Amino acid sequence: MKIYQLFLTLLFAFSLGSCNEEDDIMEIFANGQTWHWSGSYDTPNWKDNNKSTPTLDRAAIQEINSKQEMYIIQFSNDGTVTGRGSDFTFNGTWSANGKDQSFHINLRSNKTPSGLDATFYQEIVNAQFYRGDSQLIRLFNGTKNHYIQFYPIGFNN
Repeated sequence: MKIYQLFLTLLFAFSLGSCNEEDDIMEIFANGQTWHWSGSYDTPNWKDNNKSTPTLDRAAIQEINSKQEMYIIQFSNDGTVTGRGSDFTFNGTWSANGKDQSFHINLRSNKTPSGLDATFYQEIVNAQFYRGDSQLIRLFNGTKNHYIQFYPIGFNN
């Protein structure tokens, strides 16, 4: 009987330890990866991965994908962030809350971006929420109906 009780106690303790409702911020953002913009989307439900509509045209997607060294962002575990578009660079600070998936970023660019660069920059600056893991990051606007998506650089989507 004591072995059975020990087993139940261990099982209960293990199940409590695995029920973590908080995201691992460092795994998602500050794991040393450089993230590449893969697209931007509108969505009626920010938690439903299957309900989104691309907002970039085919030419923009081709430009983004043809320039793996551009349209990138890298988060550091010290709370700093750097990145680049096709014709500008930026740096700043970031923070995220794993409990409510809120996100804050403060950026400075070396010049005013235009065209596709402006879209890239504004979507990052306007991000207030996130979803993701070590293979995908989605940064959502304040109403959670639009997001910019990133994959690790070199990932073929």
